[in-house]
This record gives sequence, structure tokens and C-alpha cells, in this order.
Amino acid sequence: LNMLALAVCLALLQSDDPIVRDEYGVPHIKAATLEQAWYWAGFACAEDRLWQMEQSRRVARGKMAEVFGKQFAASDIDVLKTGYTDGELRQEYSELSPAVKAAMDNYSRGVNDYISRGKLPDTYARYGFKPATWTVEDSVAIGVLLFQQFGRGGAGEIRNLALLGYLQGRQETKNRVWDVFDDFAWQNDTAATPTITVADDPMAKSHYNFPALTRPISVSHFAMLPKLSLFDLLPGIRLASNEEQKLVAELVSAPYKWGSYAVVVSPQRSITRASLLLSGPQMGFRAPSIIHEISLDAPGLSVGGADVPGMPGIAVGKTRNFAWALTSGVADTDDIFISRPDGSDGYFYGNQRLKLQKIDQVLHVKGEPDQTVTQLRTRFGPVVINNKNAILSRRASYWMHEMQGSEAFFSMYTATTPEQLDAAIQKSPMSFNCFWATRGEIGYRYAGAVPVRAEGLDPRLPTPGEPQYDWKGMIPHSQMPHVFNPKSGVLANWNNKPVTWWPNLDTPVWGRIFRNSALLEQLGKPKLREQDLELAAWNIARDDFTWPYFKPYVEPVVADFLQRRFIRDPGPVTEAMQALRTFDGRMMNGSYGATVYNAFIQALREELFLPTTGNFVSMDNFNQAAQPTAIWNALNRKTNIDYLGKRTPAQVVERAITVAGERLEKQYGRDLNAWRYTAPAIRFGDEPPVPYSNRGTMIQIIDLATMSGRNVFPPGIAESGPHAFDQVPLARAWTFKPMRTR
Repeated sequence: LNMLALAVCLALLQSDDPIVRDEYGVPHIKAATLEQAWYWAGFACAEDRLWQMEQSRRVARGKMAEVFGKQFAASDIDVLKTGYTDGELRQEYSELSPAVKAAMDNYSRGVNDYISRGKLPDTYARYGFKPATWTVEDSVAIGVLLFQQFGRGGAGEIRNLALLGYLQGRQETKNRVWDVFDDFAWQNDTAATPTITVADDPMAKSHYNFPALTRPISVSHFAMLPKLSLFDLLPGIRLASNEEQKLVAELVSAPYKWGSYAVVVSPQRSITRASLLLSGPQMGFRAPSIIHEISLDAPGLSVGGADVPGMPGIAVGKTRNFAWALTSGVADTDDIFISRPDGSDGYFYGNQRLKLQKIDQVLHVKGEPDQTVTQLRTRFGPVVINNKNAILSRRASYWMHEMQGSEAFFSMYTATTPEQLDAAIQKSPMSFNCFWATRGEIGYRYAGAVPVRAEGLDPRLPTPGEPQYDWKGMIPHSQMPHVFNPKSGVLANWNNKPVTWWPNLDTPVWGRIFRNSALLEQLGKPKLREQDLELAAWNIARDDFTWPYFKPYVEPVVADFLQRRFIRDPGPVTEAMQALRTFDGRMMNGSYGATVYNAFIQALREELFLPTTGNFVSMDNFNQAAQPTAIWNALNRKTNIDYLGKRTPAQVVERAITVAGERLEKQYGRDLNAWRYTAPAIRFGDEPPVPYSNRGTMIQIIDLATMSGRNVFPPGIAESGPHAFDQVPLARAWTFKPMRTR
């Protein structure tokens, strides 16, 4: 194996070919000019993933049904109703810097040269069409799809409006609507663990202050809004979040979800006395992968890591000077605005009567007549609900500027100092947690364009479309959370809140109980090494982050129950208690304690809330709303509504374990082997499943002492051939390969 690695390294160094592939087929490009580097990047990516690129551009531009049939029309309609026109994609391209435009031009030229050679995937013939010329608009559309899926948040106001309507309609909650709403949609839980601790936060005493929110403000804001039924709101919820497009994007391995974890360790906390970085973008698992690996070396450019097929640029990786990682920031970048219809084809904005902008686009459907899809826009953005009482549109802080995210990446490639790195990150309008490390320094910045909202409004509700309630600009970059060289020596994030003073706004994501606690638990050693980061990635894939919070309630109940009833009651409830007595929070394959714990949490959620709140129309909605933090708050009577009533926490916990045991017996019978837990697995084609799916789509660990890295990109670099699935065994064994460069 060592001889093979040496041979690969020598081949990478000595070859005159512009593209050299290592033992896993990863392309490593060495070019005489930047133009040639990006040309060969497009060529190599097309060679590996042309069919994926074809489908990605069609998903991104609303052109799937044209070649795949009417089953994809709903996704295309989503895009045509909410996305950009071809001219607007071209405009985004035209506003890029010359360097980024040149990269996109040459990348497209490389893709087209590969296409012209005629070695096409068999799927083109199977579906009866040939690839059209690759254009910069295709790359921009894929970039927009990537950035919007991975780097935006918010627009949950329609969902919240539906929740309030639901609570008003229930006998049990109609007189305490706001109490329940605040229990489930809290603004700022100061017990939530942030990325930057208070001790390390340079803005702890001088940070941006979000507009105050009080109960009278919420009530007054809600009274301003038109009355809309659940029937009116449900289609808007799906369209505002592009649900149909996401489903198809997942199917064809285009960007479709957000997530990710990252850790950066300072030299003071590192055994090597140089920084360490762990990156785990969580973008889902598909065959081929959502992401691709490449390295490029040319005058003024030396970079390697993860790219997205169809779009030039490295999103996560390293240069000769530093390494960086990104996670989704989940900032509230989008709002729903409600406008007053004027009774014809317009709406009011203050005293002005404005016309709805209408954009007609053609939907081509294979085997069927063309259709015209009309996108409506207000001054705020695309319309997601249009009826006689209200016009709801989605406004985005990054509208027509998504590709500035690429400007941020390209500026990072040439950065040589922490200050240059930080300045590059600030160019991104998209919401990212960005971590970076040089050999001797580390840092973090919460990036993105976050609106300054008007005073006197509840950010959880749609914004009245009037001048006085419009956005007041964006939070200045200087006031966004950031830190250089924290005293703690470690920065970690798993999409958690950036700092203690940052609120949830319209989406109650961050609370006392959040998954980053499991990641931080792995990083407590005084000194850390590369292997500790690798072990952290492995352990968090199996840990249940809620167990440490509910363990103090479960263990006394279990001990008391078994002391009272073990001999007299050898039934399913006793079996459940026995399982929890030995449970350690690890969701390991074969553990029946893990199965019982999952069933217990579900039963506890229902015991606490269902009698009061009902199921919010569906159990999926209920489970999403009743997050672990809400459960913990209810157990500790830290809620507006006393969900315990006359019961003690111990009584509710015992009842939930009892229900869990009874349900498991009903589902699986008395054979405890049937209760054993099966961990979520990743499936790649016909390969045997890979257990423990709660990991990065790729995982990359870099030691800045030598700028060397190890990574794994399952299933493989190519969509067919010998390198399509050759990294699956690595993923199954939780092992890594060297991160090669030229």
C-alpha cells in the first residue's frame, strides 16, 4: 500500500498531462494558465458526471419534463413560478468579476469539448435526446440551486400563520393561542450552546440588537393580517419552500438539502502544534454523489477539495496557505410579505397602486402540448399565494446575487492572511458558518445578508407589505458574529446558533437541546490530534444527542420501577425498563435499548402535548413542532402552559416508558431480538448498505502542520465504471484515503 501511494505521488508530480487521476480516479489538474485550469476542470467533471450535470441543469432551469415526461412537470412548474428567467441568469453572470466569468467561460468550453468527442453516457440514447451546448446560464442555474438549498433560511411565516389558525380552532387552545405558540416557536433560548462562547465573543457587550418582541407586538401584528384559511395557506407552504423541486433534485443527485458539521482546532489545543480542521458537509447520499472531488494547480491557483458538478469552483477544501469548511447558517434571510390586492391585477404599497409583474414561460412536456406557466411578482419577489384577500410573496435578501457566493470562494483561493480570508467570506450574501485555519491561526465568521427588520413586528409572522414595515437594509458585516483565535482553542458547529444573542426569528431551530452538544462532547481533551477528529465524526454518527438531557429523568424512574415490579411483572414494560437501564445513548446496530429509547421519546412527546395541542393536523407536523427542547421545557415547567398538570415528571416519564413497551410488544411481539435497533443506512446502487448515515456526504480532515489531508467521497468519483463505487468500502469501514494534489 505504501509503495502504491508513493507511485501515485510520483505520477502526480512527474506527468505532463493536464489531468492525472489517482488510484480512486480523482482528477488532478496542472495547467500553464488559469484559463486552461478551468477548461480542464469542466472537461474532467463532464468526463466523470455528464449525465448528473445534464439532469442538474434541467432541475435548476425547469426543463425536466421536456425529456423525461409529465411526472416531472410539477417540479418544473415550481421553478418557473418562483425562479429566474434565462435573462436573469445571464444578468447574474454579467455582474461577476472578470476572473469568475473567465472561469465559467472556460469551464463551459471544457464541458462542450468533452461532449463534442461523442463519448456520451448510454442514458442519452435510452431517453432519446442529445446534450445541448453547455452554457454559463446552466452553471449559474446550478449555482443558484446550490446556494439557495444550502445557504438560505426563513420564509416559515406561512407555516406559523397556519399554526395560529389551527390553535384558534381548537377548544383546548383557543383561549391560550399565544401561550402555546410561544412554547413551540420561542425566540431566543439562552441555554442553547453557540459556536462562539460568551467568553470568546468579541461583540458580547456591543453586538447588534434585534428589534424587541413582546406579546402586545405579536397580538397587534397578527390583527393587521388578513384572515386566511388552512386551505388557502397549504399550497403556499409547499411553493415557498420549493418542495416539488427538492424531491426531483434528490432523485437526480442535484443539490436538495442543507446540513453539515465542522470543527477547527487551534495550535494551542493541537498535539502537532498546528491547526486541525474537520469538514463534513451533509448534503445527502446519492449515486453519484451530490459533490465531486478535484484539485487544480496553475499560476496563482493551487486548490483542492469538493466541487459541485456543473459549477466551477471548490466549495470546501484547502489551498497552499489554509483550509476551510462551511456549514449551513440557517439565518432568517427570507420573509413572506402580505400585500393588499386592488381588486384587479395589482396591489397596494402604501398609497401607491402597483401592477403585478407577469412573466410567461413555456413548459415543454414530452409527448404533450406545451403549456404556459405564469410567474407573478410583487416588488418583494415571486408570489406564492394569490387570492382576493391577500397576495403573499417571498422576499430574499440575496435575490439576484446568489453567485456572489462564488466571488467569495474565488477570493479565498488567493488569500494569504487571515484578514484577506475574512474579507473574502464577507462577500457571500448566503448564510454560511465559515471556519478557516492557517498553520498558526483559526477563525470563524457567520456570513450572509440578514435583513434589518422594522420595529413593532413579530418576525414569526408575514410582514405587512407597506412602506413603514419594509426592510431597513442589512446587518453590517462588521456586526455579524465572528472570532479570530478564540481562547477556548476549539470552534465547532453542527448548524447551531452562532452566538448567544442571535434569535431564532421565524424558525424555532435552536434551543437548549441541539445536536452540536454531541459534537462538542467529543472535543474535551486538553490536546487534540487528527485521530480525535476522526473519532468525533464516527461517534456523532451513533450518538443520540438528547440522551444526556433526559437521562436524569429516566434513570431514577427505571431504578424505582425495577425495584418494585421486576419479579412480579416480567412483561413488555419491564423489558423496556431493563433496556433503558443499560442504555448509554449510543444508537448502535443491534441495541434494543436504542429502539426502546426512540419509542419512549415519541410516547413522552405525546403524553405531554397531544391532550392540549392535538397533532397540528398530522403527526409529522406534531413531531416536527414538539422538538426535544420543548419536551424538556415542559418536563421542567418552563413553559407558558403547564403540560404536566397535576402529574410529576416521574409519573409522566414512567407512563411514557410503559406506553413504549406496550407499543413495541404490539409491533414486534415478545421476542426481544425483534426489538433490536437497525441504524439508518446509506444505499448506493446494488452495494451492501453502509450503516450509520448521520455523517458527512464527504468527510475531510486536514492537518495544517503539513497541509496534508485525508477524506472520503462515497460512492466514488465517477457515475459509471471502476471508480463509481470504489469508495463505498472506505465509508463502510470508516476509513479515509489521502487527499492528493499536484
